[in-house]
Amino acid sequence: MSEFGLIETIKVVNGRPVFKNLHVQRLCNSLKVIHINESEYKVEDRILRLLKYECIGKGLKNVRLRIEVQKNRMHDYMPDVDELKWNCLLKPLENSKFELNARGLKLTVLPKHKKQLDAFSNLKHTDRAIYDAAIEHAMTTRFDDAIVLNENNKVTDTSIYNIFMVKDGSVFTPPLEDGPVDGVLRKLLLTLLPQTKITERSITQEDLYTADEIFLTNAIRGIRWVNTIDDKHYTNSFTTNLFTEFSGVISEHFGEHLISDAVMK
Repeated sequence: MSEFGLIETIKVVNGRPVFKNLHVQRLCNSLKVIHINESEYKVEDRILRLLKYECIGKGLKNVRLRIEVQKNRMHDYMPDVDELKWNCLLKPLENSKFELNARGLKLTVLPKHKKQLDAFSNLKHTDRAIYDAAIEHAMTTRFDDAIVLNENNKVTDTSIYNIFMVKDGSVFTPPLEDGPVDGVLRKLLLTLLPQTKITERSITQEDLYTADEIFLTNAIRGIRWVNTIDDKHYTNSFTTNLFTEFSGVISEHFGEHLISDAVMK
């Protein structure tokens, strides 16, 4: 395995990082877990410099910016050297706007492999063996993604998404204690929705099969509704209404240009 590193995947639209403050806060908190205290100002400055030279400097305005941050071992015996190494990878955005998917996703549950609960469980980092296993299993069984369970058989997340369950008009998502990645969009939904209250609660595999709706989130794709988990089928009326509420939050706090014209109407 390569040297351990932290990951931030940022949606860049019109040359600007979407959810910048949330990404900066998460990266600073993650750095503290690996015993590096860095100010939000310095982290934000470094991200903006990467954006300037890697994206804007190359004429790229709408990209997926994947930043990997690692400890610089040379710093231990050469204090003048930066404490961190920063690398980035750019990919074109499939869609610069947030839109609800027309086709519901098809999921399954990852068998055999379980996510270990430790100090790094909530971090987005380079040791992605459990998530690699999830996406490989999904691909070989012809699903879009696979749901990961932790060592206590509680739901954590999927290979690239946080997971939410709708039951009897209430919305639930696994608590950080159960090991999901502390997703940027997850935090936004927990804190900024004006009407919908989301409760953090442990979710079992059986809970998923009795849910009314399931949806997934990440900072690049936004909200994705789920059509099936194995043989269980779901509707998406609640998720559709929640997406409209989410769109209002995005428009107000981050800009109308991030929401499709159909939703704005």
